[in-house]
Amino acid sequence: MKHSIQSSLLRVITVGALLVSSVAATAATGSYKARVSVDGDAIVDIANYKGSVVVRGDDVDAVTIQARITIDERYARTDPQKAGQLIAEIKRTLPITSDGSRIAVNEVSKHKHKRYATIDYEILVPSDSAVTVHSTLGDVLVSGVAGEVNATSDKGDVTVAELDNRKKGRTRS
Repeated sequence: MKHSIQSSLLRVITVGALLVSSVAATAATGSYKARVSVDGDAIVDIANYKGSVVVRGDDVDAVTIQARITIDERYARTDPQKAGQLIAEIKRTLPITSDGSRIAVNEVSKHKHKRYATIDYEILVPSDSAVTVHSTLGDVLVSGVAGEVNATSDKGDVTVAELDNRKKGRTRS
């Protein structure tokens, strides 16, 4: 009897693990990468609706933007093909603009992009850049930037490393 209970429990745990792994496998993800050369110190403005934003300063002569796009699991599970099309559409229309030394990463504007997609950014900038970053629903981390920094999040943590009198960080909940 004891062996039968243990065997049944093991089967339940195994089935549960398989279900969890199959659900996790249904999340649709994609990535995007862009490199923008800048003339001198960059001015970088970032606005993200849902997802984290990490900005790091380094001894570089360009701004590198990497985005990881994740589609809501329920949406991806319901229609994997549409989820893949949504990722492709977001990658084609990601609102990134540049004009000389000014780089703007704007939040997605379409309702379905905001509703079903999370975009996590990792952005590498020249260390003397001026950075303004805002995430509505996500954490913000800025480090290694010697220029002026203004970092905010409505619903997330804000971390600004290597603070001096030109750096501001705040969160609203």
